[in-house]
Amino acid sequence: MRRILWVIVTLSTRLWASGFEGSITWIKQSPYDTTFYTYYISNDRIRIEEKDNKKNIRHVYLININKEEVFIIDPAKKMYTKLKKSTSRSKDANHFIVKKTNNYKIIKGVKCYQWRVKNVHRNCEITYWVAQKNFDFFDKMVKVLNNTDKGWEYFNSIPHSSGYFPMLYEERTLLRDKRMQTSVIKIEQHRIDSSIFQIPKDYILFIM
Repeated sequence: MRRILWVIVTLSTRLWASGFEGSITWIKQSPYDTTFYTYYISNDRIRIEEKDNKKNIRHVYLININKEEVFIIDPAKKMYTKLKKSTSRSKDANHFIVKKTNNYKIIKGVKCYQWRVKNVHRNCEITYWVAQKNFDFFDKMVKVLNNTDKGWEYFNSIPHSSGYFPMLYEERTLLRDKRMQTSVIKIEQHRIDSSIFQIPKDYILFIM
């Protein structure tokens, strides 16, 4: 038993020891729907595939962290568009209350701490279970996505979050009614073919 535990710890340490290249799969569950997301990460580039409950691709997001660009692709219609940066600031951007606790639990062999972000004006609290590992891409990705999609405001409001990665997060009302849960179901470290970050040449640009 001790040897098995040693192997698990060793593999987890190697996985998180250096800058990550590979894929991460999430499942997002609400009372009404289930959505799967697969992130493909290589240096400053990220591809996110959004899939329905039958794992058919709905949309693809291509993110370039250095250029701060986000493209959204509709494979069914063979169309794509570049998301515009938001110029307006959220009216309740200062209403986020962040609490970093010492509570923790083990997820996928990794020790994760509880961070809570509350917004009374939106009747919402999101609890993140974060690992302090070398997934620096996530914090940078959130900052880029927050320029185009304010749904990332909660994590973006957390100070000193660089290097932390949420293995699980839950959204609830202030009365603790559960709205949504998103959790990591698979992490694979492997080389990523750079071609997956390219928009197919026969796709049509749609200007919003």
